[in-house]
Amino acid sequence: MTYEPTNAERARWAANAVAVFTAETFSGDHPETMHRNDLESAIGDLFCDLMHYARQQGFHTESILQEACRNYEWELLEEELPA
Repeated sequence: MTYEPTNAERARWAANAVAVFTAETFSGDHPETMHRNDLESAIGDLFCDLMHYARQQGFHTESILQEACRNYEWELLEEELPA
């Protein structure tokens, strides 16, 4: 059996990415101290910038977004299944 990370771990990884992003783009603000509206904007900006990066790398951003949404939904369902 292979180790499968929890959604809490996945969220922590994302929080780390957002913290690095906001340190560079939101005047050094940290997600834990940001106003909720600013944090929401920062998360959206990070999604947007990731799409710019993907496009520069030659990827089809719509496909990436669709796969990400499917993975997210599946991971939510997996978490709800009895062990």
